[in-house]
Amino acid sequence: MNASAVTSEFRLGHNRSKRRAVPVTRKLSMTQENEASNECRLATVITCTEVSQIQLPVALSPSDLVKEQINDIRLAAARMSGPQRRSFIADMSLKYCMGNPRLTESVFKWSRVTVTTGLGEKRTGITCIGLQSLKSGNDRWEEKHPEIAGLLCKLAESQSQQDPTFESSIAYTRLTAPSAINALRETGIDDDKLPSRSSMTNILDRLGYRLRKIVKAKPLKKIKETDAIFENIKKKDQEAKNSTDHVIRISMDCKATVKLGELSRGGLSRGDNKACDHDFVLNGSHTPCGIVNEDSGQLYINMGSSYKTSDFIIDTLNGWWNSLTQNERQKSTRLQLKVDNGPESSGIRTQFLKRIVEFCDHIGKPIQLLYFPPYHSKYNPIERCWGILEKHWNGTLLKDVHVMTEWAKTMTWKGIHPIVEVSTTIYEKGISLTKSTMRDIENRLERDLILPKWDILIKPVAIAT
Repeated sequence: MNASAVTSEFRLGHNRSKRRAVPVTRKLSMTQENEASNECRLATVITCTEVSQIQLPVALSPSDLVKEQINDIRLAAARMSGPQRRSFIADMSLKYCMGNPRLTESVFKWSRVTVTTGLGEKRTGITCIGLQSLKSGNDRWEEKHPEIAGLLCKLAESQSQQDPTFESSIAYTRLTAPSAINALRETGIDDDKLPSRSSMTNILDRLGYRLRKIVKAKPLKKIKETDAIFENIKKKDQEAKNSTDHVIRISMDCKATVKLGELSRGGLSRGDNKACDHDFVLNGSHTPCGIVNEDSGQLYINMGSSYKTSDFIIDTLNGWWNSLTQNERQKSTRLQLKVDNGPESSGIRTQFLKRIVEFCDHIGKPIQLLYFPPYHSKYNPIERCWGILEKHWNGTLLKDVHVMTEWAKTMTWKGIHPIVEVSTTIYEKGISLTKSTMRDIENRLERDLILPKWDILIKPVAIAT
């Protein structure tokens, strides 16, 4: 366009005396063109050639709207923000107010500046981005004082590991916001550069030193086969799930011995809350041994009053098998048993292997023994059941075995109440087999070539022969 060019335009919403679009004829110079292109606000100027390219909505008037409809439109706009809201406002302005910002302002109570911006964005396809977050507000404390923030990080790091030289006293205290402020003040930092207590809490959170629960995630020992053992368990689990046969996947383990008596177990109670001030064993103790079906969620608990031995574990397995229905026992084709590598049930415990082979012959089903590596028993699914049980009867005075069993029966695992039994059998400790007797037992065991102590398959006599 040269300096003598004349153009006919429609200016919408900027004619203060009229509410309808009026043609404007004016002469533009090159200087005016450059100034207009650099304006910050978007002018709602539509040339004659552009008018034909925009498909305006069906022309309506504000008289077509009732008060409830206007309120609904305002409510819809209030649920939006930014470019989405301006686009919606521009659509309503074009539909009901002929694209007139002042008329839109009077009808919908929206700012005409916002309406003008939305119409300009719709015309040009350019979205305006607000810079309020970049041009306003205060910098964060760690950005204004990076050196002090670095010192704070060093103080926080000292909480992660105690100083064996005893040179830092703060390493042996819990780092709180007041202690962090006092520690920085002791280094000679002026008070005007230190944040308040609440601000220090937010700063520590932003720097990644949020208070967290201590998680037991560091095993005491990790053998070289650990990763391979977990990979093997995952593989066998997937094979059991994909198998057309009915494989019963169970997990078994013993819980820590439970002392009986008027002893405090933590938790809260609405009833009698007075317990003995010393945790002596008053009425004996019991050891729960549990088996959980990983697919159905059914939990079986056997409360043993004697020692935790291999015989007690296998007797618990027998009790679980007898608790199944006749149909469940018949349609099962194989048992997959996950156990810990504890001394009573390990893959080299002679009495356990003898009893598990006898149990296999008794039920007539193959048994797949899968062991977890040492110090990784928490990954055994049954361990989660023990956590739920402990939370369930916390706050209760387990005075005797009856109270203990009744409380165990009322817990739920996956929405199912457990089957609870009590064993009064006295078991003998230290039973082991001779090497000659173990040769026949070992011939019945099909140990994995790579993980012989962690993956053992036992077949009943009818199948083995």
